[in-house]
Amino acid sequence: MSIVAGRGDTDPLLGGASRAQGPEKKQGYDGFTAYPAVSKTPVATSVPYKRNEWTANIDGPIVAALTLLCAFTRLYQIGKRATVTWDESHFGKFGAYYINRTFYHDVHPPLAKMLIGLSEYLAGHNGTFTFKGQYPPYVNYTFMRCFTAMFGIGLVPLAYLTCLQLNMQRMVCVLAALFVVFDNGLCVMSRFVLLDEPLLLFTAASLCSIAGFQNIRHRAFSCAWWRWLLLTGSSLGLVSSSKWVGFLAVALVGLYTIEELFNMYVDFMPQRIAARHFAARALALIVVPLVIYMTCFKIHFIILNRSGPGDATMPPMFQARLKGSALSRQPFAV
Repeated sequence: MSIVAGRGDTDPLLGGASRAQGPEKKQGYDGFTAYPAVSKTPVATSVPYKRNEWTANIDGPIVAALTLLCAFTRLYQIGKRATVTWDESHFGKFGAYYINRTFYHDVHPPLAKMLIGLSEYLAGHNGTFTFKGQYPPYVNYTFMRCFTAMFGIGLVPLAYLTCLQLNMQRMVCVLAALFVVFDNGLCVMSRFVLLDEPLLLFTAASLCSIAGFQNIRHRAFSCAWWRWLLLTGSSLGLVSSSKWVGFLAVALVGLYTIEELFNMYVDFMPQRIAARHFAARALALIVVPLVIYMTCFKIHFIILNRSGPGDATMPPMFQARLKGSALSRQPFAV
């Protein structure tokens, strides 16, 4: 068997065969071609690629109907049980600390607990109830539970929008939102005064924002690009300020950002443009979350300015500045 090739027109990757003619076809008894010729004519697709986009007259009514359905599952007879239930006895006390302005110590960041304290303040709680047994008449526990349920209801439009950003079909987006609506665990947690629903809402917002940013990445430094990037950073700041487990969302976005910047490096992007991309992400995904995180703690320490059960966990200089602390009546260096 011989192979005919032009002079200087051989390809070593093909065993010295000619690029123009290719190797002689090796055929078996059934006519199978071992080295089929590659066609240089581009293959035309019948359906052009197109991303899903938000359409107000289509997606708006769908999201509204799904949200109303979710609100029914979360709010129906939410105040029927008038006793402190499950972890309400634990997290409800944190809200009372903010109302009484007494210092406490907890392992988690304070944002979600401050939101619970806000709901108790709006519900008429005066800080004397210890969250054991029956709710007293002056505490509108139904309002407190509805306040927390709003975070659970917000998961449904975020689930739909996230799937839409991931370019799923609208029927799949509806199915994903229905999974959230009828999930028994999410429904139960939304009906009580717990920290989980704010955490889940901010986590879902982080995922939705980074998906939106991924879709708009080709329009770098546009208004929409900055909007999605800053929304991602703000969501990361909120979720990391609610519970330590929220830093898993930070890790997810961080790994995505590292991969994105690495791809820019290997694609030999001009250094000036790459530096702008790096600075924008450092501002939105590091500085903004840190500012939100530290602001939450600043508000936390401003409110809790009286001596409380968490004094012993803090240094003496901090305890001396708390109202009613025994150390505040002793001399200390300034």
